[in-house]
Amino acid sequence: MSNDEPKGPPRRDFLGIAVGGSAAVFAVAAAYPVARFIEPGTRPRPGPAVVGKLIEFPPGTVRSVMVDDRPALVVRAQDGSFRAFSAICTHLQCVVGYSPERNQIECPCHRGVYSMDGLNIGGPPPRPLEELQVTVNEGTIIVSAVG
Repeated sequence: MSNDEPKGPPRRDFLGIAVGGSAAVFAVAAAYPVARFIEPGTRPRPGPAVVGKLIEFPPGTVRSVMVDDRPALVVRAQDGSFRAFSAICTHLQCVVGYSPERNQIECPCHRGVYSMDGLNIGGPPPRPLEELQVTVNEGTIIVSAVG
């Protein structure tokens, strides 16, 4: 054995480790956003939000409102009672809307259909819309999370 031989790992091994390490870092960097998309984060439940005055909600109407930067639907029945639902589809979180022609709540993304009670009655949604609590206080409509 001569003294001219280099000590430590050969260059080829070092390059293999460097390329493999770079590929591993790239794979993690690419997988993180995909994992965040697949597993949606938990958001705090909406707090009480004033959504309008009683006079702005005539009987038999449905209005889209924002509750803590989240869309919601406020339904005032013909008898004057109120119900509110999150306007986020339970299938893939698209924003749903009211269809006055069919008197139902519909998701434009994958044709999900909900009744005026928020129940899923057609399409791919796996569960009903999240119901929100409606309070009328001195002519002001307040919407908040149930429970």
